[in-house]
Amino acid sequence: MSEKIAFIGAGIATSYTLIPLLDNIEKEEHINEIEIFIIDKSNDFFKGMPYGNRSGKSVLLIQDLKNFITEPHRTHFKNWLDANLDELVEEFIENGGMYATKWAEINSPLFKKGEWDDLYIPRFFFGKYINQEVLGRIDKLEGEKKLKITYIQKETSNITKKADNFQINFIDNTFISSEKIVLSIGSLPYKKLFNGEIKNHNNSLYIKEPYGLGMEKNMEQISSFINRRKSKKLKTKIAVLGANASGLEMIYKICDKLNIDEYDTSFKTLSSHGVMPDGTFDSIKAKQFKAKHLELLAEKKNLTAKTIAEAAHKDIDEAEKQGLGAATTVGIISKGFGILLPSLTNEELLNFACFYGNQIGRRQRCAGNHYLSVVEELSNRERFEHIKGRFQSLYESSDGLTMTYSNSNAKETIEDSETFNIVINCLGSVDLNSNDLSPFFKNLINKGLCEPNLSKIGFKVDANMQASENLFVAGPLLAGNQIEDKIFWHLEHCARIIWSSNILAEKIQANLI
Repeated sequence: MSEKIAFIGAGIATSYTLIPLLDNIEKEEHINEIEIFIIDKSNDFFKGMPYGNRSGKSVLLIQDLKNFITEPHRTHFKNWLDANLDELVEEFIENGGMYATKWAEINSPLFKKGEWDDLYIPRFFFGKYINQEVLGRIDKLEGEKKLKITYIQKETSNITKKADNFQINFIDNTFISSEKIVLSIGSLPYKKLFNGEIKNHNNSLYIKEPYGLGMEKNMEQISSFINRRKSKKLKTKIAVLGANASGLEMIYKICDKLNIDEYDTSFKTLSSHGVMPDGTFDSIKAKQFKAKHLELLAEKKNLTAKTIAEAAHKDIDEAEKQGLGAATTVGIISKGFGILLPSLTNEELLNFACFYGNQIGRRQRCAGNHYLSVVEELSNRERFEHIKGRFQSLYESSDGLTMTYSNSNAKETIEDSETFNIVINCLGSVDLNSNDLSPFFKNLINKGLCEPNLSKIGFKVDANMQASENLFVAGPLLAGNQIEDKIFWHLEHCARIIWSSNILAEKIQANLI
């Protein structure tokens, strides 16, 4: 077994593919040395963007730990947390502001007793843990001469296939060759909303994505900008485009770094549904609420993905009429349509994965109260507002950045605009049909190495999770596929990434033997 395998992207999907793969390699008694290339434009190897330095060390999980990862991984991680507790909490407080200190004070009675399951822990804890897990295995196998690892901190510009080998080109005009590739580069790039150059740096600041340069570098820009305006006794209006996890994090981080008692800032978010994620679970009403429209489909025959999705939306509508948020009903509704999915044909299953799953998911967003309490505090001070609408355009005017947006109802579409000093783009990613798609992705598609599936946010893969022969796909780019007996409409959830990456490790292992 003599192979060269290149992992393009060194995040969580790569880590959880490597862990079982390296464990299997260790069990093999008679093997040739395997060479693995780990390629990433960041130096956050094996952590990935959400759990490494680009997110910073003072942001928290959007879910509690019990919903973040499944067993047996969770228990192993909790044991590591217990063993490294003091150092981790100290590092978190040092890198955060008043909210970090408050988190430690409130939650110390729990984490000091090892009760982690209900906590929304700092994300970098998981990054440090998984980094150590992978590196420990690599060091062992390198010492046994079973493995050779080469780290390449460069941005990949192109992939070409020549006979049985891939050539991987980098933006510095260097290249390497490999028999196999694992494409594991996370989510698609962020949408481009503003392409101009800012002319008035006292009135306008545009953050094109929350994590590209790194959360902390973005926060330095934001802090410097707001402090300049404060010195001139100017208010700062901030627009966060997108009511998702990254949008909530940006509001949280700004208020953590720049105390809202000391800075004259106001916030508005924009989203098409006009609803913020929910964090309040009502245990009594959860027992009373029924997904009636989904339950009625249980006896139906010849179900379609569309029929199930329509019933799910009706149940969400009913929950909203009763004043019930996603935190209370998401489990009930998800279980309701989950029971029905096995009755679909394979074609209809993929229709659900490609067209309907994400539509439902966008109405079932949940978040922890550590983030939502900041929004509530701002709202109580009349310094926060949520705009229901769709983004149209962004341009610089004399007073700042003017955003235009539209909102449609049954009768008409209303267009409006508002000017802000800071605009932060958290609207999410382009799709694989977008004109803004990077040349790297366009080349993969044009050369026939990868083909977008119907979701337009993932690539088609075969039963071995290959987009084409020996080009495997891991992580979010698997959206819109069926893997084994599961369908995936998105793979942003860590538990889904871990499961699919473990399956991928099996496929690669079988391909090596």
